[in-house]
Amino acid sequence: MRFISKDEALALLAAEAGEIEARWGGCAMCAAAAGFPAERAVLAANEAAVATLDRFAARPAHVVVVLRRHVELLTDLSWEEYAAVQRLAWEAARALREVLAPKRTYVAALGAAERIATSFPHHHVHVVPLFDGGDADRPAAVLTWSQGVHVYEAGEAEAMAARLRAAWPAVGG
Repeated sequence: MRFISKDEALALLAAEAGEIEARWGGCAMCAAAAGFPAERAVLAANEAAVATLDRFAARPAHVVVVLRRHVELLTDLSWEEYAAVQRLAWEAARALREVLAPKRTYVAALGAAERIATSFPHHHVHVVPLFDGGDADRPAAVLTWSQGVHVYEAGEAEAMAARLRAAWPAVGG
């Protein structure tokens, strides 16, 4: 993985903006739920959501669980949808523990109230493995693009996805 600045990440997003606008009304989370772009590393899915490696990761192996349908407010989810999203987040945390043994894993439902360059008002949950344990792993340092993000080089996302899929808990696990 390489670490890029926020400006570099925003430029990569801008290059896709036209297609995302045309196909998904500008919602990058709707695009992610649909598997865009094609090289997106999907880890698991259920009837309500998709778990994928975050393309602009706060930490290596950062997973994002995205609701398949466009819902902006948590309170607009049915219990079944909420539980399905949370199930994938729990499974992701278990797979991350098995594969990478992080010191801690953050699970956070984020999303801006209005569409901004780095966040979207579409329900999604971040599952972020933490390895440092110190100041670098404080929530304010992790859940931001201000210092930059990690992006996968060719083949890296699929290799990590394969490791996580192999460790993914069986239903009921």
